[in-house]
Amino acid sequence: MRIGLIFAPLLIGGAGQAADSGGWREFSYPESGFAAEYPSQPTAETRDYHTAQIPEGVVNERIYWVNSGGVIYAVEVADFSGSSADKDRTIEEAARNLLMQGRMTHDESGARVDFNYGREIRIEDGAGGSITDAIFFIGHKLYQLRVNFPAGNTDPAGSSGIHFFQQTFRLLNSY
Repeated sequence: MRIGLIFAPLLIGGAGQAADSGGWREFSYPESGFAAEYPSQPTAETRDYHTAQIPEGVVNERIYWVNSGGVIYAVEVADFSGSSADKDRTIEEAARNLLMQGRMTHDESGARVDFNYGREIRIEDGAGGSITDAIFFIGHKLYQLRVNFPAGNTDPAGSSGIHFFQQTFRLLNSY
């Protein structure tokens, strides 16, 4: 039930290093339907997620995040329950919102969690950093596995932490 990306075999060496060096542990969030490994206890927050996919224009979003040496590891879950939001349009809207923050360097439409396809985008932020976001719409929830990787960070996992974090994400429910 882990995220699988087309280029995942290239990540095996770096992912192991991230896990060994930082003491990452799995944290489970049944209310949002996922578990993932983080380098420390995540902070959970709620905010509004603005969307054109529903008439009300806003849904609740829960964010589970950790700051590790300046690198932000976050799972963002916008709840579209009770709506008829379209999977492809919702993913595309999330991608457009991300692309407004920088220059795209990678766009992978073959990203998947279990058998649920999504999209992974990497952008450069103009200050030497990057944002990597894997976007999925599963069970009326928009999941974004986002890593903000600023230049000059001190995260002991280094850039291998980006994909390790994404690889440890798993759904708690079968969709």
